Amino acid sequence: MALTLVESSKYSNDVLQRGVIELIVKDDPILSKLGFKDIKGNGLTYDVETTMSGADFYGVGDTWVESTSTVTQHTAHTKILGGDADVDNYLAATRSDVQDLMSEQIEAKTKAIRHAFLNTLFYGYAATETKRFDGLHQLLTSETYNTVAVGGSGAPAVLSMAKLEETIDLIVDGKADMLVMTKAMRRSINKYLKSVGGITYDDAADGRVQTILGVPVHVSDFLSNDEACDKDYGTGYGHQPTDGTALGDDDNSTSIFAIQFGPKALSGVQSMPITVEKFAKLETKDAARTRIKWYPSVMVQSIISCAKLTGLQPAGTVTS
Repeated sequence: MALTLVESSKYSNDVLQRGVIELIVKDDPILSKLGFKDIKGNGLTYDVETTMSGADFYGVGDTWVESTSTVTQHTAHTKILGGDADVDNYLAATRSDVQDLMSEQIEAKTKAIRHAFLNTLFYGYAATETKRFDGLHQLLTSETYNTVAVGGSGAPAVLSMAKLEETIDLIVDGKADMLVMTKAMRRSINKYLKSVGGITYDDAADGRVQTILGVPVHVSDFLSNDEACDKDYGTGYGHQPTDGTALGDDDNSTSIFAIQFGPKALSGVQSMPITVEKFAKLETKDAARTRIKWYPSVMVQSIISCAKLTGLQPAGTVTS
């Protein structure tokens, strides 16, 4: 059974580990809702139905037509994510009455791990970045079942609400739990919504949230407004550049993701849950070390469970 990070932490007696997990998921709806399945080994192989099976009505004596779905095997390979936080013993001894240096370093390292995971969730491309897992841009590539691509190579298009609705409607197996976009994209949409009647909100467990076309909205700082608007990088639109720099390749393009969480939709796997190790003594320096490590990956088992709209101008004038 896949548990969210917070749910799984309840089974741990390690107070520090629970604190690190709470920091990782803090204020992020994706990590709060994403379930992780514990696996043995370094990956989980699963079947993805890439062509849907068909059915029809037949009359008496008709010849029946064979129609079998096409299944492709994918493997969610887990990767090593983590970091070390060192505090010099002299500083710990002389400044302990002013601040808890190790706690500060652990908090900073935890945030860095969260940032690395969320960036890879969207932009990971394991074929060339072998230390990272495949992200959503690589897992959602079918223009038949889960991708709406607008604009052209190097030339993103303005968003139309009809295209956004088309993207949401691509989710046939269930319904979207959230729309993920950049802050700039949300501002552009809200400007349009104010002009046609106003912004809608809904009450959720974690507070009042904006909805667009009935779907809760989450803005992510880990989505770029500078994505590439082409397919040159792997097989997925909306990638980051091949040189591995942090934000896109100057196409001024962005994407909107319609995400559903669940075993058949977006879910996580982990060979090892988030673990915290302490080293009181180091060989090469007089310091104490805390190591945080995690072996995660993600997968989308059903190609009609999540979708994306890509090739958008983040600051363009939204149309109907």
